[in-house]
Amino acid sequence: MLYGPDGEPLHESNSETTQGAGPWWQEGSLGTGPSGSPIYGLDRDAVRRQTRRAFFTNPLFGAAVEIAVALLIGDEFTYSPLNADKAAQTALADLWDTNDLGNLMSNRLVTEYLLDGELCAVFPLEETGDQPARIGHLDIDRGVVVTADPMSGPTRVQAKDSSGQELTWEAGQFVWTAHNALWNDARGWPVAMRAVAPAQAYLELLGHRLNTHDLQGRILGVQTVFVDRKDPNSRAIFNEKRQAYRRMPRKGGMLTLAKVLADDGKTVISDEVSFNSPASGAANAQHDARAFVRLTALALLGLPEHYLGEGGTVTRTTADSMTLPAIRSVKRIHAALRSHLDRIFRADLVRRHGPDRTYMVTTYEVNADGLTRKPKKKRVKAAQIEVPWAFPAITQDSLDERIRRAEAAQRSGWASPQSLSASLGFDPAEETERMAAAGLQFGGVVTPPTTAPKGGDPNA
Repeated sequence: MLYGPDGEPLHESNSETTQGAGPWWQEGSLGTGPSGSPIYGLDRDAVRRQTRRAFFTNPLFGAAVEIAVALLIGDEFTYSPLNADKAAQTALADLWDTNDLGNLMSNRLVTEYLLDGELCAVFPLEETGDQPARIGHLDIDRGVVVTADPMSGPTRVQAKDSSGQELTWEAGQFVWTAHNALWNDARGWPVAMRAVAPAQAYLELLGHRLNTHDLQGRILGVQTVFVDRKDPNSRAIFNEKRQAYRRMPRKGGMLTLAKVLADDGKTVISDEVSFNSPASGAANAQHDARAFVRLTALALLGLPEHYLGEGGTVTRTTADSMTLPAIRSVKRIHAALRSHLDRIFRADLVRRHGPDRTYMVTTYEVNADGLTRKPKKKRVKAAQIEVPWAFPAITQDSLDERIRRAEAAQRSGWASPQSLSASLGFDPAEETERMAAAGLQFGGVVTPPTTAPKGGDPNA
């Protein structure tokens, strides 16, 4: 029996969805799908493995994922000073140092989130007291079982260790993050899953082109041998000449064709060699390849095609407008990763200091004039602490646009020199120290050095 994307049996009215094997239908008994329940005709484990495999075997897909990871994380991931008391600041520094979070994010978590769509951080099951914990991230493909309910979300995670023993982490001992976990489904789907098919089609297209060109490149010439049907020795002579080029070597060879004179003594009958040549229209490799590159980039964070080295007809104006979906997608992934790290830090605070411990933070209330703020200290629990994780800035603004904005703010007196300097990528505190060492004042007007007029003796 065949089932459609909705898990229902296919009838004549929707039989068009049964054409060919693919994600549109599945085989099985009534009420079951590939993983025991109908999930849109897809097996989550198979999709995850397909995405992982494509990362290593498909050059276009692998390069696209690497570019997306570089766009997401780069080499700038860190955190700013935490707005909390000494205990929370120490816990954050310990968590960062013990687990090398910067390296973990750059080399593992971002890539795994794109390929798996799921991250599961687990804490040690043994009691460690007020000591920094070495957290681990489970390999989702090793039989991880997640127990969840619609009200509380994931409440238990189970997995087997290297010896086959089953380990269980209860709520508070793990942090679970899933992409597109919709309709009370706790499990996620790979972020990059939709980019696999166009990347594979791209390779298949290139493979077809290479096969055609390989055959054409191996035939260096064509030998035409005249065969006289009235001469009994003519066929033997033809076979003898053909034998010299019977096997086509890898680096090229010759083809032997027969040319026969018809009975009328005028018409020449000859063999013919033709080649499949994908040339114009929709079969043109340039257009088809570009289409698959564009689809691969689009399916992976909405990247513009020129991010994958395919400029095509892209201009500076269209390139600027094409980056907005990618920027929004990157910020969405940043939000998911930021939430994942925040929940790890909060769980570690609760593990070290207990669920009832409160921490001093500083908040600011804007006065009625809208120009001044009043600081206010209050105590909050771990769940209300947010870490200022610093991801690479992703923006559409060019340097010229930022300079014009800074100049406009300076002329109108809307921003401090520190804010203007930071908006252009400078560190105000560091620049203040360096300028003081050079006898200059931060934010002051720097007079350019005067040059001697041309001609004459400069020492006169």
